Amino acid sequence: METDFEALVVGGAAAGLSAALVLGRARVRTLVVDAGEPSNRSAPAIGGLLGQDGTSPARLYAAGREQLTELPTVELREGVVTGVEPAGAFRATLAGGETITARRILIAGGMRYRVPDVPGLSALWGDRAFACPYCHGWEHRDQKIAIFGGSGLEHRVALLRSWTSDLVVLANGEPADNPGGVPVDERPVASVAPGLVRFADGGELEVDALHVVAPMAPRDGLVDGLGLETTDSPQGTGVAVADRFGATSAPGVFAAGDAAGAGNVAAAIATGSLAATGLHRSLVLPEQP
Repeated sequence: METDFEALVVGGAAAGLSAALVLGRARVRTLVVDAGEPSNRSAPAIGGLLGQDGTSPARLYAAGREQLTELPTVELREGVVTGVEPAGAFRATLAGGETITARRILIAGGMRYRVPDVPGLSALWGDRAFACPYCHGWEHRDQKIAIFGGSGLEHRVALLRSWTSDLVVLANGEPADNPGGVPVDERPVASVAPGLVRFADGGELEVDALHVVAPMAPRDGLVDGLGLETTDSPQGTGVAVADRFGATSAPGVFAAGDAAGAGNVAAAIATGSLAATGLHRSLVLPEQP
């Protein structure tokens, strides 16, 4: 059937922009719809990205969008895709009621952190409070880091010791063993502020940073709506199962970035590039797996 686009990329952060770059260079008619809410938008810098270590997410994504303007088959649009349904190809509905059709769908809308509901924590998120030690551990090397949350303590203690030996576990009112000999403070946490944890009993603890268990969940309902096979990953639940080239359990649907369990910007860029390659091949070599 005739469609508005050959590819609809849902999400315009690291994975989506990377995919659109590959698709545009392959002359695939591509629409990128971006809600403008990347999960790392509050982080002051990206850590561990070759050639861009320390670059802010906003600057990286702006540079990516600027490159895409040079590709005549790629269109960028701000908006939210509220639903996708098979209709010969695919029909996507945008917030506001507009519909567009595409032969292929690439889900790259990312995931949303479930940050614990502790007063002051959201204001520190992405800088002094972080989930990924590979993204932010270097910036807090040799500092005092409090580990907030009781699950997987042995694992996280072992990881964080690569950056600092000054660790403390905040059990937040739950009993906890001393993982790896690290001291545990079981008092309920009342709030956090830059450099400070305040407890419900009125006590305080000075820390430089917080490592927080903040599982990720799908940002939208597209994965469930399309009936894709999902799995759980260290990053979160509801992650789309995708092969090396981003192909999911539904024909014509691809996934990349955190939606496919990438975990960081470097991996998101890589999965976006590979998913775009797989999508393009499915258009020109439809008999190939």
